[in-house]
Amino acid sequence: MRPVGSRECERETIMSTTIGNEDGDTAGRASAERRGPVVVGIDGSTNAQRALAVAADLARAVDADLAVFHALGLMTVIEGRHVPSEGHRDDIERLLRNEWCSALQGDRTLRWRAEIVYGSPAEVLLSLARDLDASFVVVGSRGVGDEQALGSTSHHVVHHSDRPVVVVPPASR
Repeated sequence: MRPVGSRECERETIMSTTIGNEDGDTAGRASAERRGPVVVGIDGSTNAQRALAVAADLARAVDADLAVFHALGLMTVIEGRHVPSEGHRDDIERLLRNEWCSALQGDRTLRWRAEIVYGSPAEVLLSLARDLDASFVVVGSRGVGDEQALGSTSHHVVHHSDRPVVVVPPASR
């Protein structure tokens, strides 16, 4: 098993759905012309759910795939408790599959996939946005544990991304 604090982004696809014909054409657009995906990070927070909804709407609007990532770092939040990620990987996969991405399941208008990636949330999003040639990166302004107006992950992504970044505020704003 890879050390959780590793800087390398190891990706593991948990679930995906592909809509379109066998040639990869959706809505009459050839796959060679397809945009890079809309990349979004998700951590189980209410604001991450809002970011996921915005990212899905954006992906539909620009006819792009949606790539959903959860960064598996040193700690994670499960049922409101901060716990070490090590030893909770199965719980996190269950949450990603059954709760965090449940709004996407059965959506026949969207091509999407969800993956768990080892690393810090900001570095995972930046690295994958580059690797996948993302059209947009979508982040919640605050995630689990962030008390600031702009959380550390969103702040880092906004200031270091070479892609357009959409920051989704909490519902209370």
